[in-house]
Amino acid sequence: MTFRLLTFDHSAYLLPCSSQSSMSFSSSSPIYPDEIPAERRGPSDCFSFFIFHFSFFIFTCGLDIEDPTPPSPPVWVQKSLPEEWPERGIDAHESGGIHLEWEPNSEENIGAYLIFRAEYFEQIDSTGELVLLFKLKSEPNTPLEYLDADVSIRMKYSYQLKAEDLSASQSLFSEAQEYKLLPSIPIGHMMPNGNNESLGVEKQLKWTYWYTSELEDYCLTLLTWSNDLIWREYFKPGNYVGGLDSRRIPESVILSDGQIYKWRIDTGANYVNGNETTGSESPWATFLYNSE
Repeated sequence: MTFRLLTFDHSAYLLPCSSQSSMSFSSSSPIYPDEIPAERRGPSDCFSFFIFHFSFFIFTCGLDIEDPTPPSPPVWVQKSLPEEWPERGIDAHESGGIHLEWEPNSEENIGAYLIFRAEYFEQIDSTGELVLLFKLKSEPNTPLEYLDADVSIRMKYSYQLKAEDLSASQSLFSEAQEYKLLPSIPIGHMMPNGNNESLGVEKQLKWTYWYTSELEDYCLTLLTWSNDLIWREYFKPGNYVGGLDSRRIPESVILSDGQIYKWRIDTGANYVNGNETTGSESPWATFLYNSE
């Protein structure tokens, strides 16, 4: 089989010609379809022209071209160690939800971050479908964090992220992070609590909790009214059967008479690399210190 140059609609094609065909064209001049006499058009000639033209249309017009450089996968903020303050990374929140936090992408054209969540069913050791939870628009000076308030106690959740650039091209998934909430200590079970509720020189903080079998330790945090850290300590429960428990503020912690302070009691369990993956945070309680 020989080939001839065929031009059509400002495009050039190589047209296969059967050896039986009596057509003869000069290679120095182009061939147009209407210049081929009908009686000289063999079946193979017409079919070949159709195939070449159709293929050209498909490969030039029918394919979506993807962004050759999609964004890099987002990176989670490293979870802070128990003794560090303020807390960073995935964690329980005093409102009852799960707090997520991640680093900004290095690319400058990021338009949004997509937050995905899946439920993990421990009884059957199975993870459910990963679904889009929220799409956070990326804006200057906007914190890259999200509070998942639609959560259930004792359900383990797995979270992953994607970055999306301004052309709607998405990154691969980030690494997964997991967290499970324990029941939190209600504000009404914390003593003292209230700007007019006094804490005396014994400096004894008390609370009631009935789920001590599920936790490994407590964490007590004490702040000034202006949110400056005064004291933070992890310790084992003093009452493992549930009920009233307490912790005394050390003598080394100096409190000022007539000042209002904030305190919170957290629970933690299932530690991985020194960080809890299960826990809860109580709301902030207050007291008025009175040494007399």
